[in-house]
Amino acid sequence: MMTDFGKRLKELGPLGEGEGIDRNELRSKLETVTKLVPYIKLVKREKLALHLAKEEEYNALFTRDEVDKLFREVISYHIDPDLCQACMICLKKCPVEAIVGGKNQIHVIEQEQCIKCGTCFDACPPRFGAVKKISGEPVPTPIPEEKRTIARKSKNIEWYRKEY
Repeated sequence: MMTDFGKRLKELGPLGEGEGIDRNELRSKLETVTKLVPYIKLVKREKLALHLAKEEEYNALFTRDEVDKLFREVISYHIDPDLCQACMICLKKCPVEAIVGGKNQIHVIEQEQCIKCGTCFDACPPRFGAVKKISGEPVPTPIPEEKRTIARKSKNIEWYRKEY
């Protein structure tokens, strides 16, 4: 089996060469795919768990159209700075620590670290609704760090003394 696999690899030649893709474009595509592996594992976990006997069954299971659609419809998550209350719930729940921020500081998702799992989306309290799901369009640029501090209005509580 391994000998046949090795022969088949040699027939195909170097990656990208047979497809007519130059090295820089190939490198860019591979970097994109690498970043999406955790997302693909989440979205297609049922299919990935199957153990099929024949190569044809795998080819039918993961069609070219399905793979292309998967890459076109990649979901990203973004924290709307106008809605973020800096409650730190999403920050604490992120499994890969892709959210930066702190107390009284608007949170930002580091897109390079994000695995697209949706934990932040699920964790954000509905009354805030700060985490947005984005598909088919670029993620907005995060606000600069110096503009992330939330100015909280303090409540002026007047203390009254009761006279007895």
